[in-house]
Amino acid sequence: MDEFLATPHCLAGTRGSDKMAPGLPGSSSRASSAQESPRRDALTQMSLELAAISANMLTRQDKKELVADLRSAIREEVAAVRQDLTALEHRVDELEVQRLQAEQQQRATDLATSRQGNLLLELRRQVEDLENRGRRNNIRVRGLPESEGESPREILEGLFTQVLGEEAPPDFGLERAHRALRPPRRDGLPRDLVCCFQSFQLKETIMRAARTQRTITYMDSRVSLYHDLSPLTLDARRVLKPLTGLLQQKRIPYKWGFPFSLQARVNNRWLAVRWPNDVPRFLRAAGLPEIPVPNWILENPPTRPTGPTVPAENLMEDTQQRSPIRREGPSASEE
Repeated sequence: MDEFLATPHCLAGTRGSDKMAPGLPGSSSRASSAQESPRRDALTQMSLELAAISANMLTRQDKKELVADLRSAIREEVAAVRQDLTALEHRVDELEVQRLQAEQQQRATDLATSRQGNLLLELRRQVEDLENRGRRNNIRVRGLPESEGESPREILEGLFTQVLGEEAPPDFGLERAHRALRPPRRDGLPRDLVCCFQSFQLKETIMRAARTQRTITYMDSRVSLYHDLSPLTLDARRVLKPLTGLLQQKRIPYKWGFPFSLQARVNNRWLAVRWPNDVPRFLRAAGLPEIPVPNWILENPPTRPTGPTVPAENLMEDTQQRSPIRREGPSASEE
Protein backbone atom coordinates (compact mmCIF):
# COMPACT_ATOMS: atom_id res chain seq x y z
CA MET A 1 0.00 0.00 0.00
CA ASP A 2 2.81 2.37 0.94
CA GLU A 3 4.47 1.69 -2.31
CA PHE A 4 1.29 2.44 -4.18
CA LEU A 5 0.89 5.77 -2.42
CA ALA A 6 4.47 6.84 -2.77
CA THR A 7 5.37 9.65 -5.13
CA PRO A 8 6.61 8.66 -8.50
CA HIS A 9 10.29 9.20 -9.07
CA CYS A 10 9.54 11.38 -12.05
CA LEU A 11 7.73 13.85 -9.89
CA ALA A 12 9.94 13.68 -6.84
CA GLY A 13 12.27 16.42 -8.01
CA THR A 14 9.53 18.90 -8.88
CA ARG A 15 7.29 18.82 -5.66
CA GLY A 16 9.27 21.37 -3.68
CA SER A 17 9.12 23.98 -6.40
CA ASP A 18 5.49 23.42 -7.37
CA LYS A 19 3.83 26.87 -8.16
CA MET A 20 0.81 28.30 -9.97
CA ALA A 21 1.06 28.70 -13.62
CA PRO A 22 1.87 32.24 -14.72
CA GLY A 23 -1.26 34.40 -15.38
CA LEU A 24 -2.34 35.77 -18.62
CA PRO A 25 -1.07 39.12 -19.79
CA GLY A 26 -3.11 42.19 -18.22
CA SER A 27 -4.49 40.33 -15.18
CA SER A 28 -2.42 42.35 -12.57
CA SER A 29 -3.59 45.78 -13.89
CA ARG A 30 -7.25 44.74 -13.57
CA ALA A 31 -6.67 43.74 -9.92
CA SER A 32 -5.12 47.11 -8.98
CA SER A 33 -7.98 48.94 -10.73
CA ALA A 34 -10.49 46.98 -8.67
CA GLN A 35 -8.72 48.02 -5.46
CA GLU A 36 -8.57 51.74 -6.35
CA SER A 37 -12.24 52.03 -7.40
CA PRO A 38 -13.72 52.27 -3.79
CA ARG A 39 -11.17 54.93 -2.94
CA ARG A 40 -12.19 57.03 -5.91
CA ASP A 41 -15.82 56.66 -4.95
CA ALA A 42 -15.09 57.76 -1.38
CA LEU A 43 -13.09 60.75 -2.58
CA THR A 44 -15.85 61.68 -4.96
CA GLN A 45 -18.41 61.47 -2.16
CA MET A 46 -16.24 63.61 0.07
CA SER A 47 -15.79 66.16 -2.69
CA LEU A 48 -19.54 66.34 -3.17
CA GLU A 49 -20.11 66.82 0.54
CA LEU A 50 -17.42 69.50 0.75
CA ALA A 51 -18.96 71.24 -2.23
CA ALA A 52 -22.37 71.13 -0.54
CA ILE A 53 -20.89 72.49 2.68
CA SER A 54 -19.06 75.19 0.82
CA ALA A 55 -22.24 76.12 -0.98
CA ASN A 56 -24.13 76.40 2.34
CA MET A 57 -21.44 78.50 4.06
CA LEU A 58 -22.13 82.23 4.50
CA THR A 59 -20.15 84.64 2.56
CA ARG A 60 -18.66 87.77 4.08
CA GLN A 61 -21.49 89.81 2.67
CA ASP A 62 -24.03 87.45 4.16
CA LYS A 63 -22.32 87.74 7.52
CA LYS A 64 -22.38 91.52 7.34
CA GLU A 65 -26.07 91.52 6.50
CA LEU A 66 -26.80 89.08 9.33
CA VAL A 67 -24.93 91.19 11.86
CA ALA A 68 -26.72 94.30 10.63
CA ASP A 69 -30.09 92.56 11.01
CA LEU A 70 -29.17 91.43 14.53
CA ARG A 71 -28.09 94.92 15.50
CA SER A 72 -31.29 96.40 14.16
CA ALA A 73 -33.41 93.86 16.03
CA ILE A 74 -31.48 94.46 19.25
CA ARG A 75 -31.87 98.22 18.87
CA GLU A 76 -35.61 97.84 18.43
CA GLU A 77 -35.87 95.57 21.49
CA VAL A 78 -33.75 97.91 23.60
CA ALA A 79 -35.84 100.88 22.48
CA ALA A 80 -39.02 99.01 23.46
CA VAL A 81 -37.53 98.10 26.84
CA ARG A 82 -36.46 101.71 27.41
CA GLN A 83 -39.94 102.88 26.52
CA ASP A 84 -41.45 100.43 28.99
CA LEU A 85 -38.99 101.50 31.68
CA THR A 86 -39.83 105.14 31.05
CA ALA A 87 -43.54 104.37 31.36
CA LEU A 88 -42.88 102.43 34.56
CA GLU A 89 -40.80 105.28 35.94
CA HIS A 90 -43.65 107.72 35.31
CA ARG A 91 -46.08 105.28 36.89
CA VAL A 92 -43.87 104.86 39.95
CA ASP A 93 -43.53 108.63 40.27
CA GLU A 94 -47.30 108.99 40.13
CA LEU A 95 -47.72 106.26 42.72
CA GLU A 96 -45.19 107.96 44.99
CA VAL A 97 -47.06 111.23 44.71
CA GLN A 98 -50.36 109.47 45.40
CA ARG A 99 -48.82 107.68 48.38
CA LEU A 100 -47.56 110.93 49.85
CA GLN A 101 -50.96 112.53 49.31
CA ALA A 102 -52.65 109.51 50.92
CA GLU A 103 -50.31 109.71 53.91
CA GLN A 104 -51.05 113.39 54.33
CA GLN A 105 -54.78 112.75 54.06
CA GLN A 106 -54.48 109.86 56.52
CA ARG A 107 -52.65 112.03 59.02
CA ALA A 108 -55.25 114.75 58.63
CA THR A 109 -58.02 112.17 59.02
CA ASP A 110 -56.37 110.69 62.12
CA LEU A 111 -56.00 114.15 63.63
CA ALA A 112 -59.60 115.02 62.86
CA THR A 113 -60.77 111.67 64.21
CA SER A 114 -58.75 112.18 67.38
CA ARG A 115 -60.22 115.63 67.86
CA GLN A 116 -63.71 114.35 67.21
CA GLY A 117 -63.11 111.50 69.64
CA ASN A 118 -61.98 113.94 72.32
CA LEU A 119 -64.98 116.12 71.54
CA LEU A 120 -67.34 113.14 71.82
CA LEU A 121 -65.77 112.14 75.14
CA GLU A 122 -66.19 115.67 76.44
CA LEU A 123 -69.79 115.73 75.18
CA ARG A 124 -70.39 112.41 76.90
CA ARG A 125 -68.95 113.84 80.09
CA GLN A 126 -71.19 116.90 79.82
CA VAL A 127 -74.29 114.81 79.08
CA GLU A 128 -73.51 112.60 82.06
CA ASP A 129 -73.11 115.69 84.23
CA LEU A 130 -76.39 117.15 82.95
CA GLU A 131 -78.20 113.91 83.72
CA ASN A 132 -76.76 113.87 87.23
CA ARG A 133 -77.74 117.49 87.70
CA GLY A 134 -81.26 116.60 86.63
CA ARG A 135 -81.27 113.94 89.35
CA ARG A 136 -79.65 116.08 92.04
CA ASN A 137 -82.96 116.53 93.91
CA ASN A 138 -83.70 112.79 93.84
CA ILE A 139 -83.28 110.19 96.57
CA ARG A 140 -83.28 106.48 95.85
CA VAL A 141 -84.57 104.31 98.70
CA ARG A 142 -83.73 100.62 98.75
CA GLY A 143 -85.20 97.87 100.90
CA LEU A 144 -88.85 98.92 101.36
CA PRO A 145 -91.25 96.04 100.68
CA GLU A 146 -93.35 96.30 97.55
CA SER A 147 -97.09 95.65 97.53
CA GLU A 148 -100.00 96.32 95.23
CA GLY A 149 -101.99 99.49 95.81
CA GLU A 150 -99.24 101.09 97.88
CA SER A 151 -98.78 104.86 98.12
CA PRO A 152 -95.10 105.63 97.56
CA ARG A 153 -95.52 109.24 98.66
CA GLU A 154 -97.00 108.30 102.06
CA ILE A 155 -94.38 105.59 102.59
CA LEU A 156 -91.50 107.94 101.86
CA GLU A 157 -92.88 110.81 103.93
CA GLY A 158 -93.18 108.44 106.90
CA LEU A 159 -89.61 107.23 106.36
CA PHE A 160 -88.19 110.75 106.10
CA THR A 161 -90.11 111.81 109.18
CA GLN A 162 -88.46 108.98 111.10
CA VAL A 163 -85.02 109.89 109.78
CA LEU A 164 -85.29 113.62 110.63
CA GLY A 165 -87.17 113.17 113.87
CA GLU A 166 -88.13 116.49 115.44
CA GLU A 167 -86.61 118.42 112.54
CA ALA A 168 -89.07 116.92 110.04
CA PRO A 169 -91.08 119.61 108.22
CA PRO A 170 -94.85 119.34 107.95
CA ASP A 171 -94.60 119.10 104.16
CA PHE A 172 -91.65 117.52 102.35
CA GLY A 173 -92.61 119.02 99.03
CA LEU A 174 -92.25 115.84 96.97
CA GLU A 175 -92.81 116.52 93.30
CA ARG A 176 -93.13 112.82 92.49
CA ALA A 177 -92.51 109.44 94.05
CA HIS A 178 -92.61 106.05 92.35
CA ARG A 179 -90.95 102.68 92.09
CA ALA A 180 -87.99 102.24 89.75
CA LEU A 181 -89.22 102.26 86.17
CA ARG A 182 -88.50 98.65 85.30
CA PRO A 183 -90.35 95.33 85.55
CA PRO A 184 -90.50 93.61 88.93
CA ARG A 185 -87.36 91.68 89.79
CA ARG A 186 -87.32 87.93 89.25
CA ASP A 187 -85.54 87.29 92.54
CA GLY A 188 -88.47 88.74 94.50
CA LEU A 189 -86.53 91.70 95.92
CA PRO A 190 -88.47 94.98 95.95
CA ARG A 191 -87.70 97.66 93.43
CA ASP A 192 -86.18 100.91 94.62
CA LEU A 193 -88.37 103.88 95.45
CA VAL A 194 -87.35 107.11 93.75
CA CYS A 195 -88.58 110.51 94.80
CA CYS A 196 -87.88 114.08 93.72
CA PHE A 197 -87.84 117.01 96.17
CA GLN A 198 -88.68 120.56 95.33
CA SER A 199 -85.95 121.71 97.72
CA PHE A 200 -82.37 120.57 97.22
CA GLN A 201 -81.50 121.75 100.75
CA LEU A 202 -84.16 119.50 102.29
CA LYS A 203 -82.92 116.55 100.28
CA GLU A 204 -79.35 117.14 101.50
CA THR A 205 -80.58 117.48 105.07
CA ILE A 206 -82.24 114.07 104.84
CA MET A 207 -79.10 112.49 103.35
CA ARG A 208 -76.86 113.96 106.08
CA ALA A 209 -79.21 112.71 108.77
CA ALA A 210 -79.26 109.24 107.17
CA ARG A 211 -75.45 109.12 107.25
CA THR A 212 -75.38 109.69 110.98
CA GLN A 213 -77.55 106.61 111.56
CA ARG A 214 -75.76 103.31 111.19
CA THR A 215 -78.95 101.42 110.33
CA ILE A 216 -82.41 102.59 109.34
CA THR A 217 -85.33 100.23 109.96
CA TYR A 218 -88.76 101.07 108.62
CA MET A 219 -91.76 98.80 108.04
CA ASP A 220 -89.75 95.95 109.59
CA SER A 221 -87.15 96.25 106.81
CA ARG A 222 -83.63 97.58 106.68
CA VAL A 223 -83.61 100.61 104.46
CA SER A 224 -80.77 102.41 102.66
CA LEU A 225 -80.83 105.88 101.12
CA TYR A 226 -78.71 106.76 98.09
CA HIS A 227 -78.19 109.61 95.69
CA ASP A 228 -79.89 108.99 92.35
CA LEU A 229 -77.08 108.81 89.77
CA SER A 230 -77.04 108.27 86.03
CA PRO A 231 -76.24 104.76 84.68
CA LEU A 232 -73.02 106.10 83.11
CA THR A 233 -71.79 107.29 86.50
CA LEU A 234 -72.73 104.02 88.17
CA ASP A 235 -70.92 102.04 85.48
CA ALA A 236 -67.76 104.12 85.91
CA ARG A 237 -67.87 103.80 89.69
CA ARG A 238 -68.41 100.08 89.43
CA VAL A 239 -65.31 99.73 87.24
CA LEU A 240 -63.29 101.83 89.70
CA LYS A 241 -64.38 99.67 92.63
CA PRO A 242 -60.91 97.98 92.89
CA LEU A 243 -59.28 101.41 93.03
CA THR A 244 -61.61 102.72 95.75
CA GLY A 245 -61.08 99.49 97.68
CA LEU A 246 -57.33 100.05 97.50
CA LEU A 247 -57.77 103.61 98.74
CA GLN A 248 -59.84 102.36 101.68
CA GLN A 249 -57.21 99.74 102.45
CA LYS A 250 -54.48 102.42 102.53
CA ARG A 251 -56.77 104.77 104.50
CA ILE A 252 -56.57 107.43 101.83
CA PRO A 253 -59.65 109.69 101.95
CA TYR A 254 -61.40 110.22 98.62
CA LYS A 255 -64.57 111.62 97.15
CA TRP A 256 -66.58 111.56 93.92
CA GLY A 257 -66.67 114.72 91.86
CA PHE A 258 -69.11 116.13 89.31
CA PRO A 259 -68.63 116.09 86.34
CA PHE A 260 -67.45 112.56 86.95
CA SER A 261 -64.12 112.22 88.73
CA LEU A 262 -62.57 110.27 91.57
CA GLN A 263 -60.54 112.59 93.79
CA ALA A 264 -58.13 111.65 96.56
CA ARG A 265 -55.90 113.69 98.81
CA VAL A 266 -52.35 112.35 99.03
CA ASN A 267 -49.52 114.22 100.77
CA ASN A 268 -51.56 117.42 100.93
CA ARG A 269 -52.33 117.51 97.25
CA TRP A 270 -55.33 116.45 95.23
CA LEU A 271 -55.21 113.69 92.65
CA ALA A 272 -58.10 112.88 90.33
CA VAL A 273 -59.20 110.28 87.81
CA ARG A 274 -61.47 111.55 85.06
CA TRP A 275 -60.61 109.29 82.13
CA PRO A 276 -59.39 105.70 81.93
CA ASN A 277 -55.89 106.80 80.91
CA ASP A 278 -55.63 108.80 84.15
CA VAL A 279 -55.53 105.64 86.28
CA PRO A 280 -51.82 104.69 85.81
CA ARG A 281 -50.69 108.27 86.51
CA PHE A 282 -52.97 108.43 89.53
CA LEU A 283 -51.53 105.20 90.96
CA ARG A 284 -47.94 106.36 90.46
CA ALA A 285 -48.60 109.76 92.02
CA ALA A 286 -50.33 108.15 95.01
CA GLY A 287 -47.59 105.53 95.45
CA LEU A 288 -50.04 102.66 94.97
CA PRO A 289 -49.37 99.34 93.21
CA GLU A 290 -50.64 98.89 89.69
CA ILE A 291 -54.05 97.26 89.39
CA PRO A 292 -56.01 96.39 86.22
CA VAL A 293 -58.83 98.84 85.57
CA PRO A 294 -60.86 98.36 82.35
CA ASN A 295 -61.67 101.23 80.05
CA TRP A 296 -65.21 102.10 81.10
CA ILE A 297 -65.78 104.41 78.11
CA LEU A 298 -64.48 102.69 74.98
CA GLU A 299 -63.96 99.00 75.72
CA ASN A 300 -67.52 97.74 76.28
CA PRO A 301 -68.49 99.56 79.48
CA PRO A 302 -70.39 97.29 81.87
CA THR A 303 -74.15 97.45 82.10
CA ARG A 304 -76.20 97.68 85.25
CA PRO A 305 -76.95 94.14 86.45
CA THR A 306 -80.26 93.28 88.10
CA GLY A 307 -79.53 89.88 89.65
CA PRO A 308 -79.56 89.03 93.35
CA THR A 309 -75.81 89.70 93.61
CA VAL A 310 -75.98 93.19 92.19
CA PRO A 311 -72.71 94.99 92.86
CA ALA A 312 -74.54 98.30 92.44
CA GLU A 313 -75.73 98.08 96.03
CA ASN A 314 -72.19 97.92 97.28
CA LEU A 315 -71.37 100.60 94.78
CA MET A 316 -73.97 102.96 96.16
CA GLU A 317 -72.79 102.24 99.66
CA ASP A 318 -69.35 103.15 98.41
CA THR A 319 -70.67 106.53 97.23
CA GLN A 320 -71.79 107.24 100.78
CA GLN A 321 -68.35 106.69 102.32
CA ARG A 322 -68.11 108.24 105.78
CA SER A 323 -64.94 109.98 104.71
CA PRO A 324 -63.86 113.33 106.14
CA ILE A 325 -63.76 114.57 102.54
CA ARG A 326 -67.06 115.46 100.90
CA ARG A 327 -67.94 116.81 97.50
CA GLU A 328 -66.21 120.14 98.17
CA GLY A 329 -62.69 120.44 96.85
CA PRO A 330 -60.74 121.23 93.71
CA SER A 331 -61.74 119.80 90.38
CA ALA A 332 -58.24 119.72 88.92
CA SER A 333 -56.44 116.43 88.54
CA GLU A 334 -53.51 117.72 90.61
CA GLU A 335 -52.79 120.79 92.64
